[in-house]
Amino acid sequence: MTRAEQAERTRQAVLDTARELFADRGFAGTSLQDIADAMNVRKANVYYYFKTKAAILDALLDERVTALESLLDHAESQSSIQARRELVVTGYVDEVVKAYRTVAPVDFADPAVRSQPEVAARLDALTERFAAALFGQQPTVDQLAGLAVLQDLKPVLRALDRLPDEELRQALRRLCERLLT
Repeated sequence: MTRAEQAERTRQAVLDTARELFADRGFAGTSLQDIADAMNVRKANVYYYFKTKAAILDALLDERVTALESLLDHAESQSSIQARRELVVTGYVDEVVKAYRTVAPVDFADPAVRSQPEVAARLDALTERFAAALFGQQPTVDQLAGLAVLQDLKPVLRALDRLPDEELRQALRRLCERLLT
């Protein structure tokens, strides 16, 4: 294994460990030292890759935002609101279920997470793009409220955890459609 490969593996281990700890303890309840301890390395090893906890959070946000931005790029090329909505709902639900089933999700609605200015700005910009793709340039208050609810589906995912993935996706799609109309 090359040094570059080892460095990338270690960087990814920091992200994986941080994701699990943030999901378990929350962003505010996790320190760089906690991440190092969980990895059985010195804090300097974590610090080498990420100078701050906020930098780790930003890297974790990249994982989710990249897929959602790609989805929005594709949706924005659709001419009708209905076609955009169908594409966004299906793609968003797929991303939510995939993240829920494969990685410990970071709670981007957590006030401590939202208190990070760069993270809050990125999330707000993403929300604005979702609103425009789903509703056009003049979303109503009710539409924005529905979109806000969709940004935190953790209670629904926990309640329906026993469902097979396809049934879970179908239930979430129906929920999204009701919330967005």
